[in-house]
Amino acid sequence: MELKGIMKNRTFWLAFLIIAFVIVFIIFIRRRGKEQEQSSFMKKIKEEAIKDKITEKEQELNQYLRKLWAEHAFWTRQYVVAYLNGSTDVNDVTKRLLKNQEQIGRSLGMWYDEKNGAKIGDLLKVQLISFGDMLNGMISKDKNMSVISEKKWHDNTEKLVDFLVEINNKWNRTELAQHFKRYNEMITNMSINRLRKKHGEEIASFDKAYTNAVNDIADSLTKGIVRQFPEQFDKLPEPEVVAVKEEAKK
Repeated sequence: MELKGIMKNRTFWLAFLIIAFVIVFIIFIRRRGKEQEQSSFMKKIKEEAIKDKITEKEQELNQYLRKLWAEHAFWTRQYVVAYLNGSTDVNDVTKRLLKNQEQIGRSLGMWYDEKNGAKIGDLLKVQLISFGDMLNGMISKDKNMSVISEKKWHDNTEKLVDFLVEINNKWNRTELAQHFKRYNEMITNMSINRLRKKHGEEIASFDKAYTNAVNDIADSLTKGIVRQFPEQFDKLPEPEVVAVKEEAKK
């Protein structure tokens, strides 16, 4: 009986060790797979950067602008939630959103002087005022106020785009205007769905607005700055710029 008990014991522990080994092996394989996947992803990004001739300085600028515009989308959503919910934190959230708009202005002011940077920040703040009026119209069910405020919001966005193109003609006005218009549309949809308590659609709209802010607006701004100041990013001037300079020397 003792021998049988010992054998059963050994069989149990052997089976236990085999199962434990299999579990550890599976975890190891999955972790290794994730590491390889991440490594492959980073390698792909570097290859694409080399292919597109994106320098490290350009990547640094792009990451910084993406951070600011990601925060812009995030704090705009927080503002919408606090405003429509009548939350006590609405003033603090508004201050944080205004701070982000000032940061965006200063980030561009580094290239186009502080005065122009401050004006960009002010234009963004004027946008927020008309956007807030639109939300107020939604809450009070004042359709006329909502429509007029929404139009002001879009008009102020057009003024922002006009000013940006004025200080840098390397920004394509049509492209930039489309990116901002798309962003406004998604934020409006998000606000409407929030008010109607359609939270699944609200989140979907926010995801689109966030992607637009990061991948379209921030990336377009980056490309325009790099095209205007190529030497600051270890890049050669564009062919047409070189041709104009050569012509001026003659």
